Amino acid sequence: MRLRPGRARRGAGTQVVVITDSTQGMGFGYAQAFLHRGHHVVISGHTQSLVDEAIDRLEADAVVGGGVAIGQACDVTDRAQLQSLWGFTVRSFGPVGIWLHNADPARTGTAAVTPEKIDARTQASVIGALNSAEVVVAGLSAQPQGGKLYLDLGYDGAVGRIAPGMTVGSDTQDELRRVADSLVLARRKARDSRVLIGTLSPGVSVTEGLLRELRALPPELRAKSLRRLDFIGDHVATTTSWIVDRILADDRQGHDITWLTPARLLRRGLGRLFGAKRDLLARYKLDERSGAS
Repeated sequence: MRLRPGRARRGAGTQVVVITDSTQGMGFGYAQAFLHRGHHVVISGHTQSLVDEAIDRLEADAVVGGGVAIGQACDVTDRAQLQSLWGFTVRSFGPVGIWLHNADPARTGTAAVTPEKIDARTQASVIGALNSAEVVVAGLSAQPQGGKLYLDLGYDGAVGRIAPGMTVGSDTQDELRRVADSLVLARRKARDSRVLIGTLSPGVSVTEGLLRELRALPPELRAKSLRRLDFIGDHVATTTSWIVDRILADDRQGHDITWLTPARLLRRGLGRLFGAKRDLLARYKLDERSGAS
């Protein structure tokens, strides 16, 4: 859905939400969930063509909820581009209510690890989060009503590793937690509750990136990964819908909104013990031997 800056209208209760790296995967799922609830969403991605394609795919979601989706290309490792994204949002919609730093924490199997991929992931996750902290906290603090900043930690390093060698995500998750903890401490010392800092721990969802990497794994690793994924994994829409509801209701400084809790895993384990079966992977047509049916 295309929109010229300054054209959007905001109804009572409409939030303006910015989601970085949101042309696919979890970021795209968050955008869909916010749009379904009637909020305005600004997405970003590596190129404007990817952003425009994603906006077209979000049009039906915007119609359902009555929100508006727009977007601008943005490299989160470039602070000037993040500042430009902030300005684009404010000119289009007005004050920002929620900024979600999603850095596409894709999992990397042993066959796919390269120095370039490790560097790109670290830059996007950690350097991008530091840039977001500088740009977004300053912007939210300047608004009378403040706002919320969330750092998406990706899958949990303890339970979300679905194949050997997927260690980079755990490392960047630890760094992101330290960034978030520092931001929360600063808000508490300043006694400023107008700006809330939180983290998101969405567990493991079946995204386009995860499917690509599963198909690239050797058959023996793929089979093991698929069995584990069928237990701990979820559909993007399931996870993002639950998380977005809690973001909108959140009023706690330093809140970690966690989907894949030990209690949830325990319920799944008990369900499997008593014969309950999951068919999470059926819709994706994955095959343990070839990667696709």
